[in-house]
Amino acid sequence: MKKYFYVLLLQIGLISCTSKPSKESIVKINGYWEIEKVVFPDGNKKAYQVNEFIDNINLKNSIGTRQKIAPQLDGSFLKGAIQDKIKVIDSAGCYFLKTQANFTKWEEKIISVSDDELVLENEAKITYYYKKFVPYSKRK
Repeated sequence: MKKYFYVLLLQIGLISCTSKPSKESIVKINGYWEIEKVVFPDGNKKAYQVNEFIDNINLKNSIGTRQKIAPQLDGSFLKGAIQDKIKVIDSAGCYFLKTQANFTKWEEKIISVSDDELVLENEAKITYYYKKFVPYSKRK
């Protein structure tokens, strides 16, 4: 029985965080991100062609803010008054982005982060794919 228990623990450990981003890559989360697609646990996908709002993430020493903003055609941004508090946590061999808003809290696992892409998975196993925002005036 103990043998099966240890095998189960090993499998959970391997499944829980198979591709942890490096500590150095976490700083790449800073910036403007627009959602590209969402993948649901059942395999269904939802693609986003145009985003009315994007996320502005500012981190310093793993603590910062996340704010929804509306990009304008002239390159400026309309910012809302609400800034959610965020914190990057290293837990169970994975990095998590913990967000605290006025009335809710949630946690997302950081699947990957690079200069161009950010992938987050929430507690419901919904995966969000973000790409760096390019101002409308610089798009071809």
